Amino acid sequence: MTKSVEFTALGGPEVLTIVDRDPTPPGPGEVQVAVKAAGLNRAELLFVAGQYLVDPELPSRLGFEGAGEVLAVGDAVKRVSPGDRVAITPAFKQNGYGVLGEIINIPETALERLPDAVGWPDAAAFWMAFGTAYGLLVQTGGLIEGAGQSVVLNAASSSVGTAAFQIIRAHGGTSIATTRTRDKVEGLKAAGADHVIVTEEEDVLARVMEITANRGFDIALDAVQGEAGETLANAAGFEATMVAYGLLSGAPSMTPFYPMVAKGLRVTGFHVAWSMLDHPKRRAVAVEHLNARLADGTYKPVIDKVFPFEEIQDAYRHMASNAHLGKIVVEVAQ
Repeated sequence: MTKSVEFTALGGPEVLTIVDRDPTPPGPGEVQVAVKAAGLNRAELLFVAGQYLVDPELPSRLGFEGAGEVLAVGDAVKRVSPGDRVAITPAFKQNGYGVLGEIINIPETALERLPDAVGWPDAAAFWMAFGTAYGLLVQTGGLIEGAGQSVVLNAASSSVGTAAFQIIRAHGGTSIATTRTRDKVEGLKAAGADHVIVTEEEDVLARVMEITANRGFDIALDAVQGEAGETLANAAGFEATMVAYGLLSGAPSMTPFYPMVAKGLRVTGFHVAWSMLDHPKRRAVAVEHLNARLADGTYKPVIDKVFPFEEIQDAYRHMASNAHLGKIVVEVAQ
């Protein structure tokens, strides 16, 4: 028997249960993985609540990313073999598979080999955060090494935000994080933010202009939308790019007509699976860049807290509280 996280009704962390199942052999194109750790994501809370981009098919598994060791492979699997250490990326149908389990079957297309020196928690915390941040910044936002660009990001205490600080710094840019209250200012600076704006106390437009010597930002990452997204748009520089990737406010932003027309602001969106992992050439470039810097320590996930597998409800409650800074990880003991 093997344990896995499932839910049979929509709701919050309280609907999650750990169940025992007999493991099944991997099917064609599938790989069986002994999961060592899993990274949690806010998208999973939306999925459990029935508010994500795809709907769960009840009863449903859960978990979008993790890391572990290959146990067996199905027919037609060519890229990995038993014994390989792998990261599990969100390149699979979330209503068909789930990472939160001791032994899981997952499509081969979701896997990437891990550098040998990387531990399980870091491996589990890496791909959703750094893959998203790299896609947002470099492949969509236009971050260029040595160009000295300014990047503004809201929801900056998320794992994507803390990953973005490292990628921006590695490319010679300046990061400007926004946060609602002063509680996370020191933590954001310790995580790598060059500047932090407290939105409940400071004028975001005025502060961005001050930091950028009145040029405005070159790139903005918007995970919030609503009024926060509209505020960011007004701080755009000439021909800047603003990339939306979340809807934490629950309300889409109005089209920022003036910045788009007067400044040539480009507004676009990004999803790590559909915009990058499902595109072989984009994915290959990202894997080469990210794995090399994960291996040499240039990029390292900021991990807020590690929970044991049995405390999965508490782990998601911690995420729902918004008290964390960086990634929440669940370790799977075997």
